[in-house]
Amino acid sequence: MSIEWDLVRRPPATAAAAVVGVFAGEGADAVTPEFLRAAGFDASVGQVLPIPGLGRTEVLVGLGPRGRVDGAVLRRAMAAVARAVTVPSLAVTVPGEVPAPVAVRAVVEGLLLGGYRFTRYRSDAVEPILARVDIVVADERETRAALAVAQVLGSAVLLARDLVNEPGEDLTPEVFADRARSMAAETGVRCEVWDVERMTEEGLGGLLGVGRGSPRQPRLVRLTHEPESPRATVALVGKGVTFDAGGLSLKPTAQLVDMKADMAGAAVVLAAVSALAVLDCPLRVDAWLPLTENMLGADPIRVGDVLTLRGGRTVEVRNADAEGRLIMADALVLAGEREPDAIVDIATLTDAAAVALGREVAAVMGTSPVWTDAVRRAGARAGEGIWPLPLPGSYRAQLASPIADLVNYTTGVRHGTALLAGLFLAEFVPEGIPWAHLDIQGTAVADADNGEWVRGGTGFGVRTLVELLMAPLPDFGV
Repeated sequence: MSIEWDLVRRPPATAAAAVVGVFAGEGADAVTPEFLRAAGFDASVGQVLPIPGLGRTEVLVGLGPRGRVDGAVLRRAMAAVARAVTVPSLAVTVPGEVPAPVAVRAVVEGLLLGGYRFTRYRSDAVEPILARVDIVVADERETRAALAVAQVLGSAVLLARDLVNEPGEDLTPEVFADRARSMAAETGVRCEVWDVERMTEEGLGGLLGVGRGSPRQPRLVRLTHEPESPRATVALVGKGVTFDAGGLSLKPTAQLVDMKADMAGAAVVLAAVSALAVLDCPLRVDAWLPLTENMLGADPIRVGDVLTLRGGRTVEVRNADAEGRLIMADALVLAGEREPDAIVDIATLTDAAAVALGREVAAVMGTSPVWTDAVRRAGARAGEGIWPLPLPGSYRAQLASPIADLVNYTTGVRHGTALLAGLFLAEFVPEGIPWAHLDIQGTAVADADNGEWVRGGTGFGVRTLVELLMAPLPDFGV
């Protein structure tokens, strides 16, 4: 979606439609209260009412009660406008109740994300016609930076969505690695891709083990953004299972439908790094993307097999469909060996996280309350809901194996399985390095349009990671 954006003091006469926010119970200047009642317009958040005129269309959009409007409300309202109004140009007047930089960012993100459609495989695809948006603000100077940042963030989220929505047949580990190379070449990020031979030399037994069941070989991608004088180093790890059939623990068909999206963590990390590079993030960012399919070909891992992961820890495979933690473990060890100041991983890891928190809130857990809270607060600033879950040390005993260092899955256990997955990952994070784990199983894919989300991949986590790493790191007390 290519849109030209500008900041103006008043709506230009050339705009095909002018968007004006309306607060609940307050009416609108353009029409009478009787007209609004007849149209069923009560100004609830995201309600859209186009009013055609001789010169241009006036678009009323509900913002709810005046006292509750904020960036999230405005973003949701603009997403609704993007889906309801088809015009080549818009003029959007932002409400004075929201700080201008916040309002500008919400308008851009709402229109970009709400208007997104993945149409690559549709024979009846129609190209979007929205080509220009003028945002009406009191002072263009104080909002110019927010406009630039919003465009970068919006484009990054759309990149993640495109990757998540690609069929697994087309977005294989090799193709994903090629996409990473292309992004790196465009942004100046360093990119290194490991093949099976290199992974064997490096002892990545988890990634190689999971990849055995597929004729398409796994890859490991390392991306590095490094400013001249970095304040600190943060490592990112993103789960990249480009299609998850479950291996020998085969999933039923109903669960296979969204398994092309099991690489959403890797897509989010790739997209976030692309934005951080453009925004000149002051931190060194090391990103690790383990990429594989989890299939059941000629030589898949068997239930009962023991894998030796990076660093020498052994894992008894109790469930071949608990593969994400195996590939993430290898990448977490690699990330920790570089001794970063902090680590964040993001993965579509457990259905249990979605059961606990639903489809709009992701789970965060980790070894540092300060760091996990920083992730949660970054999500709040970005408009992405994140809630902390604990990692009880007493649960660690459930990961014990009679023949290996630990198991990858606790067979027969129904409760607390998101926490057990987090405890498994924690085993591969060096002691003393603050680490946070984001489980986005419930938020990576939307079943229907909802605010700035549209059906399909959401790109959840891109904005959170960028918010987190563009802000000063917290004081970890060490």
